[in-house]
Amino acid sequence: MGKYLQAKEVVKDKFWIVENKGTKCGTLRLRDDELVYYENNSCTETIIDNLDRFKFESNKNKKTTVNVSIFGYPTNTDTVLNESLQDTVATYTKTANSKQYFVAGYWGILFPMGWRPSFCPRKKTLESYTHLGPFISESDMYLAIKRKGQENEKDTKSSNTNTTSMQSA
Repeated sequence: MGKYLQAKEVVKDKFWIVENKGTKCGTLRLRDDELVYYENNSCTETIIDNLDRFKFESNKNKKTTVNVSIFGYPTNTDTVLNESLQDTVATYTKTANSKQYFVAGYWGILFPMGWRPSFCPRKKTLESYTHLGPFISESDMYLAIKRKGQENEKDTKSSNTNTTSMQSA
């Protein structure tokens, strides 16, 4: 184990993801005024009374801007690994050994509740749902979603009109 474990804040002053040399190794959480460390490999919880092993990173240091671009499309990460172009879709992983692929750019995805915007969704999500994209900008994505919604509205109205005219004949 390295000298320090890196604790990255997820919920302010309550919950941190703990990494050792860039690999997730556990979590740290505030529970009943005690810091509890959950170690992934051994599945054990330890009450921490000495923070000398931990270096804390707060969300204040995190960038909220778009970071790296691949094949002309923006991503939501500082480091892009395993990038490739699959059927005109720019895919990448966020860690070297990850099997979870993401797609670059802005997308419109048709979920059961309607069209929803998405930025760099998982590739698996696109395989499961009807989608629009990729788009380089958020405004292009919103415009496409709006147009698709208007198309669907016209289709619904015309099918209702056809049904009504068939019933009256």
